[in-house]
Amino acid sequence: MSIVVLKLPDVKGIAEKRPHHCPSCKGEILQRWGGRERKIRDHQVKAALVYRYRCASCRHTFRHYPDGVDQVQQSQRLRKLAAICWTLGLSYRGMELILAVFGVGISRMSGWRDVQEEAGQLKRSRMWKPVRVLGLDGAYVLGWGEKRPVLVAIDLGAEKPVAIGYVDEANPQAVKRWLEPLV
Repeated sequence: MSIVVLKLPDVKGIAEKRPHHCPSCKGEILQRWGGRERKIRDHQVKAALVYRYRCASCRHTFRHYPDGVDQVQQSQRLRKLAAICWTLGLSYRGMELILAVFGVGISRMSGWRDVQEEAGQLKRSRMWKPVRVLGLDGAYVLGWGEKRPVLVAIDLGAEKPVAIGYVDEANPQAVKRWLEPLV
């Protein structure tokens, strides 16, 4: 029996540390330049204290957010939770109803944006990384009422799948076309 553990981001109402350097020029002398309480949508934390800082070198001002909070009104935890609800098979309307039970009201369109953001992050994390030894394995699986050829490319060093495609391993030209973007 498999157990799946999902780690949701922590959300804090107040930043625990000051920023160490300016995001613009990497200057280390920063002056706190005001702050305000900002309402956020989360099932536990309802507001976060966001401070602004000014760099003494380049005079650039920027906001420093607490953990789990950024410029979006929803917390990172809520956005991740919405994406998980959709992944588990809930419709956007069902996701809206489930999150309303926790006292968090988001619209269906916000849920859709959260799912799109999570998909983009997953796509960026799956970008091709250099592999020393690539292994290929083919199989025929039953799907859509017929047997379909599946080819899996695996990084033999890290033992992780790199790519999966519907390619017949008996056709060398199709395998070559499939491998060319990976190389």
